[in-house]
Amino acid sequence: MNQEIIGKNIRRARRGRDMTQDDLAERLSVTESAVSQWESGKTVPDLLLIPPLCAILGVTSDWLLGVDEEKRWEEFTAIEERAHALSRVGHREEAAAILREGLKTYPESESLLRDLMYDTDDRDECIRIGEQLLEISRNESIRQSAIQNLVYAYTDRGETKRAEEAALMLPSYTMNRKRLLLYLYAKTGGEDYRPTAARYREELLEDLYFALYEGVDEETAAARGIRLYELMYEDGDYGFHHARLQEARIILAFDAARSGDGERTLHALKEAADHALAFLDYLADPDYRHTSVFFRDDRKGTFSSTSPQNSASEVLEAMRNPVFDFVRDTPAFAAIRERLEPAAGEWDIKE
Repeated sequence: MNQEIIGKNIRRARRGRDMTQDDLAERLSVTESAVSQWESGKTVPDLLLIPPLCAILGVTSDWLLGVDEEKRWEEFTAIEERAHALSRVGHREEAAAILREGLKTYPESESLLRDLMYDTDDRDECIRIGEQLLEISRNESIRQSAIQNLVYAYTDRGETKRAEEAALMLPSYTMNRKRLLLYLYAKTGGEDYRPTAARYREELLEDLYFALYEGVDEETAAARGIRLYELMYEDGDYGFHHARLQEARIILAFDAARSGDGERTLHALKEAADHALAFLDYLADPDYRHTSVFFRDDRKGTFSSTSPQNSASEVLEAMRNPVFDFVRDTPAFAAIRERLEPAAGEWDIKE
């Protein structure tokens, strides 16, 4: 039995009968404190009290005990988990279809609406949902997600003014949760300081990485990104960022191939393969911890991908491009392919 659901139902039914807690307590020969405890979800009525309680409140025992509501909650949770399992490994269209179907049953669910904003490729749908969430939601996390997606969607549609107005709804960079918590943890210390601070530094590093792309070509940005990660992760414990480095190395491989530099092309492809395989090892290790000084003890976070194909498959797919034909028959190219093929495939969908 869900004590919180039962308590809410007792309170709802009692108020519907225009009764006070004292009125209900008197009719059941219990204390007002007992009724208060039930309604706050701290305790539940004795089973012998359920029949007279239902009779007084004019409800069924199934309704009072939240049998239907628990079933609905299980159904709702199953929808969310199935959609998340698909979305995180690149099956976003399938996830969006599940979320749309779920919203037919739970049309006011803010979490389903938020998730659909992330998974839909329809910018009009994304904007419609985002504006709806800003009207109805008081949950700060959901509102921030809505604003983030609205900025992306408005920008993609060329609505620069609306994108700017949405972005200005969020705090400035110097007055945000990350900076304040880093200050707090640095001042107070404690056993949770290092991994928590490391986690926020990782987020700040992500911001720096994407800032490297401003005003330069992607080859320059990729080379800068590699140097940044090598500086920050002196132990080579890149963790999640193996995926970023894989992307950067592929960009450099294409650049080298277009200039006809075989040695540099093969080196970049080998590095991309190294990072792809290391990323798969990282995902498979439940106890992964960073060791580099700025990120020491940080634990592995959640992972999602825009493609259903895993990192090894992504590198193999890039290697099929005709730009690499001039090195395709070399032993080094074959060796890279042979390392990747056993690990290639789709991401595991875990429900």
